[in-house]
Amino acid sequence: MQDDRYTLLSPYLTDARRARFEAVLRERTHWVTAVTEDLYDPHNISAVLRSCDGFGLQTAHIIEVNNPYRVSPGVAKGASKWLDIERHQNTTDALRSLKSRGFAICCTTPHTDDTTPDDLPLDRPVALVFGSEGPGISDEARAEADYFVRIPMFGFTESYNISVAAALTLQTVTHRVRSNPDLDWRLPQTEHNRILGDWASRTVKDADGLLQRLRNEADSNAPGTPTKEPNTP
Repeated sequence: MQDDRYTLLSPYLTDARRARFEAVLRERTHWVTAVTEDLYDPHNISAVLRSCDGFGLQTAHIIEVNNPYRVSPGVAKGASKWLDIERHQNTTDALRSLKSRGFAICCTTPHTDDTTPDDLPLDRPVALVFGSEGPGISDEARAEADYFVRIPMFGFTESYNISVAAALTLQTVTHRVRSNPDLDWRLPQTEHNRILGDWASRTVKDADGLLQRLRNEADSNAPGTPTKEPNTP
């Protein structure tokens, strides 16, 4: 069934909002996705999601092994409503699913010298995995990794806070992706209508009720719809 949400809800959006949707959608990508593994601080996961939206990712993956997904609204600033968020309960299953979709699994860690955000191969889509506060990526994530990514540091501390590490890594990698003329990094046209429908549904007040009313009106006005005969005395 064709997704009619954006067609029906578009007249209830301002011209500025429609233009903003179109502009943001042109810069969205699936070439890079972020995976958070069992973060427990809602401020951190919210900051990562805000970075995902800001750097043009369309999808974020959240692995919840022991810690359920919670958002801090003051930090996320509504970012989660613009993203496609996929939730997982098992690290191995989540990363193998991403591999089956063609992603290279890139685990961020300060403990290896494999590659950096500046040198990470981008010949195929990449899933950047950010481990839990403290322990970092799990053994299960390590076992699935195609690359280990390290952010160069020049001070005494061993690593950045998870939200800072995510922002730095995403900024570098997404800039490189967008600067590469050989990568078809933009979202396929076939996904545009669904995403616009999601965004409009999350923007228009009582979108579900309005959609139901508009669809009922369209059905009642469709050609061939029987009309009621007026009551006769």
